[in-house]
Amino acid sequence: MKLLFIFLTLGISLTYAQEKPSTEKLLDKIVAVINTKVISLSEVKRVEATLEARKEISPIIYNQKTFTQKELLDIMIRSFIVRDKINAQGYVINDDAVESRIKMTEERLGLKRADLLQFLKGKGVTYEEYFEIIRETMEFNIFAQRIIAPLVSVTEQEIKNEYYKRNTTNNALSFKYNLVDFYISEEKIIDKSETKFLAVLKDYQLTGKLPAEYKDLESNNLDGLNEDGLSKELASLLKTTSEGSFSKAISLNKHLHVFYVQKKDLVESQDFTKFKDQIQNDIFVSKGKSVTTNWFDREYSNYYIKNLL
Repeated sequence: MKLLFIFLTLGISLTYAQEKPSTEKLLDKIVAVINTKVISLSEVKRVEATLEARKEISPIIYNQKTFTQKELLDIMIRSFIVRDKINAQGYVINDDAVESRIKMTEERLGLKRADLLQFLKGKGVTYEEYFEIIRETMEFNIFAQRIIAPLVSVTEQEIKNEYYKRNTTNNALSFKYNLVDFYISEEKIIDKSETKFLAVLKDYQLTGKLPAEYKDLESNNLDGLNEDGLSKELASLLKTTSEGSFSKAISLNKHLHVFYVQKKDLVESQDFTKFKDQIQNDIFVSKGKSVTTNWFDREYSNYYIKNLL
């Protein structure tokens, strides 16, 4: 009889619960699922609320001035993938490693734990959140070094081209060239436009074929030319042409000329040597961003990802 009373009471309670109008608001919702990990809207909003502090603590991850909620969710998804990938390679950032890194930071800055906690409190960040930001930063650094860096290469030519680009208005720079001069008499071609001639040469470089109109094309190797020995017009043209590229076409003595720059060196290279490492790093970072984006685009297909934001 007692058991029957319990069942009846339970049945009445369930019926009442079903019939009672719902007055509660939905406080949270799922915005993403990656494999078995669920990410809620409140988690994204919490990251958003502490974004300024996160940019100070981990500028390598939070590297934009502003973020949308969708972009912050993408960071959370990427952090999951990064952790999964480096763990698979044997790199696991455990709590002891994170605590050790935090202590090193405190020592380097001359802070006590109380000072750190006070700083975090002023930024609206809990120690637990700070702890996980440091863990994710350590993981991202390993990811960048072990997975992305081997995919990025910066050539000497790219460094020189970027240096020239940054110093095109520097009149103190003087160059030495190895050139191939392609030229043809303007009398032997119908279309005398400089744009047409340059297009013909670029196609010739790829295919080895010339239109019949350009059958009289000639070329000449010019090595070791100092800028000081060139006309002002030609020096200006070559100064804005990168190594490994064709110059714009130029008319000289009733001939159309295009110069292929095989080699372009600074006569005085001390300034280049001074800034070379910084330029190389800038190019590496720029190319690294593109490589990283492409890497994630490929990796997404290896995970179950449901993005609802």
